[in-house]
Amino acid sequence: MTSKILAASLIALVAATSATAQTDKITLLGGTVIEDAKVIEFTVRSLRYKRSGSTESVDSDQVAKIKLANFDKVYARGLDDADLMLTLSREQLAAKNKVMSQLGFVGCAERFFDQGSPANAVSALNELQKEFPEGGAIPDVYRLKFEYYLGTGAKGLGNALKVAKKYESDAIGGAWPGGFSVEASFFQVLASQASPAEYQAKLRNVVTQARSSNAVVANRANIELAHSLRRDKKGDEAKRIYDTIVKKEGVDDSSRAGAYLGLGYLLTAGADKEQAKKGLLMFLRVGLETRDAWASLHAEALYSSIGAARKWGGPESLYIMGRCRRMLMADFPNSDWAKQLKR
Repeated sequence: MTSKILAASLIALVAATSATAQTDKITLLGGTVIEDAKVIEFTVRSLRYKRSGSTESVDSDQVAKIKLANFDKVYARGLDDADLMLTLSREQLAAKNKVMSQLGFVGCAERFFDQGSPANAVSALNELQKEFPEGGAIPDVYRLKFEYYLGTGAKGLGNALKVAKKYESDAIGGAWPGGFSVEASFFQVLASQASPAEYQAKLRNVVTQARSSNAVVANRANIELAHSLRRDKKGDEAKRIYDTIVKKEGVDDSSRAGAYLGLGYLLTAGADKEQAKKGLLMFLRVGLETRDAWASLHAEALYSSIGAARKWGGPESLYIMGRCRRMLMADFPNSDWAKQLKR
């Protein structure tokens, strides 16, 4: 089973926290941040925005994160209620606030998945695709469906592969920016049932393809490659990749979190207590340094911290175990890691 390095969407549905700065914020894959902007159109091909009196655009496959200034205000009543958020998304659609509506549909689908209601989530994504066939959030339809099927284990691999192939077909057939088809190829590799050597060769190919078109996919494919190498008892090679990602500038939080997790697993693999302590510190860095990483990675880090603290057995180990256990059960109660803790 592949690690959950893919959990959730690339488009973060978070509104600006400042009450006075009524502007949108766009973060690109390489880490460039466009501030003091107003997003005016978001299609699968480009994101258009106004800034300093002029209109500019960027290819949609280069958008890593969008923060709409009024998102929390518009969806205030639905941030903790997926059904209400869906209703509000439809209201934004009726009001022709297309960008706000798209992000609302994705947000409610994410919440339905988190609440263990995949049928409602898929229904919301299908509605998004019907209403915005050329919308910039359409790649999230494939991402979220793919992640769900991949997360169900071996029984879901067939459906995950179908979603990935449809994603690639639509990206190529629709002449979408190239970063989307590369991402779809990555998904197909993750859903494939291949030997370790074949799997690693396919991931290396994705890394090569993604370097010039999708930096996030390149980073995540490298992390997945390192995980595979680690499981294949090639720890030194895996460590080199993890170290590169940790030291690299502009890496997305989820990739960096994956590197911390991988290094933590390498350190805690043996019986050495001091190494286990160092591994514990790596796991704890996920929560401290990669706040925007996917929830599944934060949950995994908390679960792994418990095991590392137990193996270390130092004077603060019981306190750390208890604190991580409480945080895991309080913040990620529906995660696979919380379920494992209950067993």
